[in-house]
Amino acid sequence: MAGIRLSGLASGIDTETMIKQLMQAERAPVDRLSQKKQTMTWQRDAYREMNRALLDLRSAASDMLFSKNYSAKTVSSSSSAILVTASTSATEGSLTIDKVKQLATASAVTLKTDNGKSSDTVLKDTAWFDSSSGKVKVQINTFDAAGTSVSETLELDATQKISDLTAAINAKTSLGMNAVYNELTGKLVLTKTSSGDLGSGDDIVIRDATISTDVAKTSTAGVEGKNAIYVIGGQELEQKSNTFTQNGLTITLNSATDTSTTINTKLDTQANFDSIKKFVDKYNDMIDKMNKKVREEKYRDYQPLTDAQRKELSEDEVKKWEEKAMSGVLKNDPYLRDGMNDFRSTLSAKIDTGYTIPSSSGPVVLSSLSQIGITSTSDFRDGGKIKLDETKLKEMLEKHPDGVYRLFTADAPAKIKQADGTEIDNPNGLSGFVRQIQTFTTNLRDKISNVAGRDGSVATTYRLGKSLADIDKSMLSWEDKLKRKEDSYYRRFAAMEQAMNQANSQSATLAGYLGQG
Repeated sequence: MAGIRLSGLASGIDTETMIKQLMQAERAPVDRLSQKKQTMTWQRDAYREMNRALLDLRSAASDMLFSKNYSAKTVSSSSSAILVTASTSATEGSLTIDKVKQLATASAVTLKTDNGKSSDTVLKDTAWFDSSSGKVKVQINTFDAAGTSVSETLELDATQKISDLTAAINAKTSLGMNAVYNELTGKLVLTKTSSGDLGSGDDIVIRDATISTDVAKTSTAGVEGKNAIYVIGGQELEQKSNTFTQNGLTITLNSATDTSTTINTKLDTQANFDSIKKFVDKYNDMIDKMNKKVREEKYRDYQPLTDAQRKELSEDEVKKWEEKAMSGVLKNDPYLRDGMNDFRSTLSAKIDTGYTIPSSSGPVVLSSLSQIGITSTSDFRDGGKIKLDETKLKEMLEKHPDGVYRLFTADAPAKIKQADGTEIDNPNGLSGFVRQIQTFTTNLRDKISNVAGRDGSVATTYRLGKSLADIDKSMLSWEDKLKRKEDSYYRRFAAMEQAMNQANSQSATLAGYLGQG
């Protein structure tokens, strides 16, 4: 029976246990490699955790490039008849709409057949079009939302159904209309998806292309679209849609009214402050994570557990041990320390905004985050976290939103102008705060990725991956050596057992001879 080893039968020695103890000592190099591999794996995972956090920060920085975070406006309407929202380009102040004379409506045209006819009725039985040739040719003339004429001709078999014609019309997106057939009334209604008076003449004309005859048009078998009409300062204005943009305001007319509506627009300082604070919180969270990693205690007496050690401990004991063993895998990491230094440098950097603030003593160049109430905390243990002066920042957002925007997003000019008017290169010019954060996070992610890769990276593409692969090769080589060593021990003990068996047999034979004498 191959693979079964019987030991100690002759000698009485527990050779199985003895060999296991010998092999345990022999396995020490493999255990060390296994522990090293585990430490590297933890280090790789910790790096990747940092990389994911850096990606979140970079994404947040990208979002902060938009002016909506610094110049958001709030707008109010005194009447529910008019709904208004404001973009960052909206002019601050008041606007009064004296009245809304009428709302914009969409044009529609109707084809009528007998009441109660099913949508499965074939086209030749509707009497809408000439079907003598066995075909039906329907030409639809209309206008698009911009007022450009559009014409489409649909050809169907006379035996096709009303539902087929309806589907064919809806499939022609260039027509910009929705066709619906009502079986109760026997009406096929074609309605424009765009409201307003779209063009000169009938907005929709349905023709029988076979005999070149108009079958229905909005002026006789439907309704023409109407423009919205409203009055500002005594002047009538028209829009094709009930929702339109004017001076950065998106205005929606909900109903006609003779009551004047006042629209007030102002900076939404709180919303702009909240946008900056949200980014600052994200930044501080990143600094906190990096700071904890580089300062995390390293417990050198707690090495990764071997398989044998793990079996001797309870699940809770293993968990507590590994918490200590994993601690400090990035302690004093140079990449994270350099990254934190780069981040800290942005808080005191002189940024090329090109923005000046008028003052009694002359214009003041806005070039530092501290001028808008953004500084680093005084506690060095914070690792360079940001502290906000809420009052100062809100004041600057109220008075100089464009200046705050530039401090965060400015691109450093390639040239700068000197006092005499000449221009020189500006190689050391600094861009805005979030642009610097974008650059630093990208550079740090690249450095970390070279060491630890990214989620899903092939092992051979990053440094730790190559080291882990080398350890795997070494462990396989050692396992082969250990297998041979173990087999060697078993052979030696087997030889000993065989020799003792022979000795015992000879002794027994000798004793038998002596007994006979």
